[in-house]
Amino acid sequence: MAKQIKITFEKGGSFVADMLEDEAPVTCRVIWEALESPWSEIFIHSNIGGFMVESPYFPVPENLSLPTENLWCFTNNGDIAVIAPAEYREMSIKGYLPLCLSAWRKVKMPTLEKLTGIKIDVSHSTGEDVSQQYKKNMFETCRANVFARIPEDQLMEAALVVERVRTDGMEKFTIERV
Repeated sequence: MAKQIKITFEKGGSFVADMLEDEAPVTCRVIWEALESPWSEIFIHSNIGGFMVESPYFPVPENLSLPTENLWCFTNNGDIAVIAPAEYREMSIKGYLPLCLSAWRKVKMPTLEKLTGIKIDVSHSTGEDVSQQYKKNMFETCRANVFARIPEDQLMEAALVVERVRTDGMEKFTIERV
């Protein structure tokens, strides 16, 4: 069984996420070691990689050289990620990584064709959905190492918490090993 982490929020809500050790082994090891003791901080509204909340100060060794692995420029629903210093460039702070949590309610979204009222040419398709390509072009400024994922049965709980933080403001959380 994969290692798991639990995130609990001050105003209510918690969920367990599965670590993606096969896809991001170094990142998972760094996170797991950092969570030898539970860690508390504040999540804030963010759009650095999509619809998410972020805590900019997840503590790691100051000399950490984290590789880029399991990179996403626009996270998927339920992704938990950190931004490697190589991606954050001049905004990196030695000894810290931005920790990102992405979750949203599943609702049917209109297609870009419906929104624009025109047929979109996909003859140049890369195999990705056109909407995903559009999102990548909008947000590809800072890719994140996805190291954990919230299981489907807990996504609604996570989405409600993310919505609350994004609309009501900062909120304290605790993250720990399970």
